Amino acid sequence: MGLSHIDVSSVDPELHHDMEPMTVEDDVTDVQLRRSERIRRLAISDDYVVYLQEHDFEADSSSDPITFQEAISCSESSSWIHAMHDEMASMYHNGVWDLVELPDGCRPIGCKWVFKTKRDAKGQVERYKARLVAKGFSQKEGIDYTETYSPVSTKDSFRIILALVAHFNLELHQMDVTTAFLNGSLSEDVYMVQPDGFVETDRENMVRKLKRSIYGLKQASRQWYLKFHDIVTSYGFQENVVD
Repeated sequence: MGLSHIDVSSVDPELHHDMEPMTVEDDVTDVQLRRSERIRRLAISDDYVVYLQEHDFEADSSSDPITFQEAISCSESSSWIHAMHDEMASMYHNGVWDLVELPDGCRPIGCKWVFKTKRDAKGQVERYKARLVAKGFSQKEGIDYTETYSPVSTKDSFRIILALVAHFNLELHQMDVTTAFLNGSLSEDVYMVQPDGFVETDRENMVRKLKRSIYGLKQASRQWYLKFHDIVTSYGFQENVVD
C-alpha cells in the first residue's frame, strides 16, 4: 500500500506528541572521524635521476646585465655593444621595420634589450648575445593581434622518429634557424618605439612600423609557424596530423 493511501487521522495522536524532532546535529555529534591508515608513498621514487637544465649549469648567469645602461657601463661593455650591433644588423637584413610617423590614434608598444652569456660544455664563454624583444604584454587583442595559437610536435612523435632512425639505420639531421621569428610576416599594423642606443638622429619622434614578427609579440610564434608551414610543404613535406 502506498504512502498516499494512509489516512493521517488514523495515526495515534499520543504517539505523535511523544515523538521529538531529531536534527542532523543530534545524529552526528558523537561520531568520530575515521582517518585513513594507508601508508603514503612519494609520487617519485628515490632512485630517479635529476638532469641539470641550462640555467642550473650557468652559475654566472646572474651577472648578465638587465638593462641597456648596465650593459654599456659594465666591464664587458664592448662585447655587449658588439652583440647589439649584430642584432640590429640582422633586423635590417631581414627588413623587420620601417621608420615612420606615428599615425593619429595609434599607440606604440615598447621594447627592451635582453642579454645572455652563451657558454660551452666546459663553462667557457662562447659569445655574448643581445636580443631585441618587444613588450608584447601591452598589445591589445583585436587591434595589435587576433590569433596566437601555433601547433607543436609531441614528445611521442619525436620518440617514434628516433626509433625509426635507429631501426633502419638512418641519418638524422638537426636544423636550427637563426632569428627564426624574424621570418614571419605581420598582417596587423604594429608600431614600436625605437630601441635604446639606436634612436636615429633628428628622427627621435618617429617609430618603427613592424613588418616582421619579432620576439616578444603575442603572435610571433604563430606567424613563424605559418611561414615555416608554407616553405616546407612547398618542397613536398606533409604535416603530421597526429600532432
